[in-house]
Amino acid sequence: MAVDFNGALTLADYAAISNDPLVKEITKSLHKTWNAVKDIPLSTNPSLRQTGMRFTNENIPLPNWTPLNTEPQTFKTKPKSYEEQLYILRNKITIDRRILEQPNAIVDPVESQIQMFLEGFAYDFNDKFINNDPTSSVTGNSPDCFPGLSYRLNNNADYDIPSEMIVSSQDISATNLFATSAKSSGVPFGTQAANRMIADIQQLFDNMNSPDGDGVVLYTSELTKRQLEMSIRVMGIGAGFDITQDSYDRPVEKYKNATVRTVGRKSDGTTPVISNTQAIVAPNISTNKGTSIFAVRYGTGYVTGWQSEPFKPKNLGLSQENGFMHNILFDWGVGMWIPHTRAIGRLNIQAAD
Repeated sequence: MAVDFNGALTLADYAAISNDPLVKEITKSLHKTWNAVKDIPLSTNPSLRQTGMRFTNENIPLPNWTPLNTEPQTFKTKPKSYEEQLYILRNKITIDRRILEQPNAIVDPVESQIQMFLEGFAYDFNDKFINNDPTSSVTGNSPDCFPGLSYRLNNNADYDIPSEMIVSSQDISATNLFATSAKSSGVPFGTQAANRMIADIQQLFDNMNSPDGDGVVLYTSELTKRQLEMSIRVMGIGAGFDITQDSYDRPVEKYKNATVRTVGRKSDGTTPVISNTQAIVAPNISTNKGTSIFAVRYGTGYVTGWQSEPFKPKNLGLSQENGFMHNILFDWGVGMWIPHTRAIGRLNIQAAD
């Protein structure tokens, strides 16, 4: 069954139109965390796979300009097949009925377990969204989850992503922004580094066919976001950055029309989802001090997704096997759909001193 991505809704959109209090409450919980899932427009469809096609620049036909009374020139393009699959998240909470019957419980035991699960989901989804390598056995990766942005861009040819979607930028560490001389010959420092970093962000927008950042979200580490803000202050002007508010009245930073968002830390509460000590080989980035800003352009034809059903727990009631354990099930399928070859990109910079 083909998925219709026209009119795909983000979780905030679902919450606004849903009369289900669980959907509203879960959406609110996810918005309180650094969860990238709230940015993804999702269609609801039970399809396990979605197949489409894409045209690369190599397959674009040339128009035939001709004088009067001449035959038209025949052309034929051959699109490339593209496929994504649905991935399943499935967890169960079991609680003894006697715990639920306690009259002096301080908190609702079911609600508290659900809230803790949602916090774990927020940590894990962000990590998978950025870093998941389905071919790796290293802890944190899974072949049963969608490939992360880093994996897709590291293997850009496999996904028909042009190499120019990866831009190497500047050293915007505090040391370099406040330096009085270049750390080595020709390396920008101070306001020059900040200005060139802004120009590199614009270059990435141009490469994404979104010069004003329409539909784009920039995902950063906490350190990188602080250094972006420092770069703006060093330049002494707004530099195209602005602050607005989300639906929960929290500040949201914007560059042009793009949202700047941190994806926070992993579940240990310490390790950043986007590492600040990557071994990125680039002229202005020191060894093992690189980091990345991931750019995603959301919207029909670019980055959307589909879900098997709305993300919420199901209370299955008392177990039919033992009669005393209550079962609450999370059973959710989600797939990413990125048909456009210029829908995602990465800006490599240095933020650490």
